[in-house]
Amino acid sequence: MTNLPVWNLKDFYTDIKSRKIREDLDKIDKQSSLFNKKFKNKLKSLSNTFLESSIKEYEKIEEKIQFIHSFSFLTYCTHQIDSEKTKFFKDIEEKLNRFQINLIFFTLEISNLSREKLDYLGKTKYRSWVNNLVKNKKYQKSESVEKILMQKSITSSSSWIKFFDQFMARLKFKFNGKKLNENEILDLMSSSNSSLRKKSALSFGETLKANSFYFGSIMNNISKDLDINKDIRGFKFSESSRHVSNQIDKSDVDSLVNTVKNNYKLTSHKYYKYKSKFFKTKKLNFWDRNAPYPKTIERKISWMEAKDIVLNSYYDFDEQAGDIAKMFFDKKWIHASLIKGKMSGAFSHPTVPSCHPYILLNFQGKIRDVMTLAHELGHGIHQYLANKNGLLVSDTPLTLAETASVFGEMLTFKFLLKSASKKSEKIFLLRSKIEDMLNTVVRQVSFFDFERRIHSLRVDGEIAVEDISKIWIKSQKESLGNHVNLDNDYEYFWSYIPHFIHSPFYVYAYAFGDCLVNTLYSRYEDKFPNFNAKYIKLLQSGGSLHYKDSLKEFNLNPSRKDFWELGIKIIKNFIDELEKLS
Repeated sequence: MTNLPVWNLKDFYTDIKSRKIREDLDKIDKQSSLFNKKFKNKLKSLSNTFLESSIKEYEKIEEKIQFIHSFSFLTYCTHQIDSEKTKFFKDIEEKLNRFQINLIFFTLEISNLSREKLDYLGKTKYRSWVNNLVKNKKYQKSESVEKILMQKSITSSSSWIKFFDQFMARLKFKFNGKKLNENEILDLMSSSNSSLRKKSALSFGETLKANSFYFGSIMNNISKDLDINKDIRGFKFSESSRHVSNQIDKSDVDSLVNTVKNNYKLTSHKYYKYKSKFFKTKKLNFWDRNAPYPKTIERKISWMEAKDIVLNSYYDFDEQAGDIAKMFFDKKWIHASLIKGKMSGAFSHPTVPSCHPYILLNFQGKIRDVMTLAHELGHGIHQYLANKNGLLVSDTPLTLAETASVFGEMLTFKFLLKSASKKSEKIFLLRSKIEDMLNTVVRQVSFFDFERRIHSLRVDGEIAVEDISKIWIKSQKESLGNHVNLDNDYEYFWSYIPHFIHSPFYVYAYAFGDCLVNTLYSRYEDKFPNFNAKYIKLLQSGGSLHYKDSLKEFNLNPSRKDFWELGIKIIKNFIDELEKLS
């Protein structure tokens, strides 16, 4: 598609050769060294006032570090095959890592302060940040060990992540005499032409299989690195570090996962049985699982039309939310263009409070792309509102990180459904929404289940690629049911999923967010008193409040056994509504 927006990164620097970058790096180098000399081994003797000032000084240095890192990352993720920009990103990452080593002592010493000093800090804006440091104290190591862990991350997990990204960016898939990149081949896999879907899916699977040695090595090394860190820090499970950083109890995650798995039959199994009838088969081929229905013509949606749909849905909900969303378009904070070497998928990068979020997506004019735009704008609004808290308190833990994004998707879906005048339009929208929700809830829980099995097995030694594939097929068959055919061509599809590499065990966030928002959205539809004001306040709070405290405002408790069932019920109701209309 033409005339798609690209972002303007000049709010950071003019370009990667800007002299200002070198000047800023020199400043951070000096400031981090001086900070180390000024405060190391001295926090316990500082007055309460100076102690709070030291946190402010630390935060300012961290903001400068994140500022440069964001610029290098955002530059890199749209030019992954550009050797100059790739080198720039790597060099910046190594330099910033060196500066961070000077600051490691600070959080360690904060967590070891006296009760009196911690009580004082508990009355400041940094309360939640300090409380989390103290809570996680038992997993912290000595400064010397922490330095080693930070230094070795460059050549361990970070190195494998970069290798995976660059390998995927360069990987080519043969199709009708052409060599396509990942985005192009994945787009064909959702084509309305069944022949194109099959050929592209087989080409995709064959190429992943041909390169399975590399993918297997990446997965094994990422898993082993996670296992080593687990043992060093004293975590019980490989997934424990994710739960600690997300400020969530494993019991709540287990409750969510078990609820979703117990509802496989009444959600995904039931829906794919419904869909297979329209494909006139007992089992859908895996390339037809997300395919357009036969005789259904999905019209192309222009970028301007997508923009209008999403902005109208946000404005219909809340004027402030609409105004913030509009800024992303007006100020060129979105990169939607399809270019070679660009990272696949979508994200909203929060940057730092002195700047603003940036959104990346690969827009191809489908209804899913409209929903992705709504999703990422939700993240953007959330990050923009939370920025006022400052870097240390603005970051939202996973438990609420997907709230605004999934809520934005639901707003847009309901807006489109309300605008639909024909029965066929409503059926199309319901099918699209159900598939998105199944991909967000069921599929992500099955991914999480796959990760649990892989990382548990990796503790005992290297896992053969064939065994990884067997575990993959087993977890996917359980989640999708008997009406989706997962043959040998699907065995290596675990290979390309970036979350397994970039952020192990993150995937349950999507299911957590979707089910949470389904329940939260029902409060909105039921006209819960002062919902909008409370919702905006929730987004503004960033990481300053625990998710259970935030949800109390809406009379919701995720520890209740029926909480996740309420979220799953929305999906069940949509499936029932679809069957009645069809």
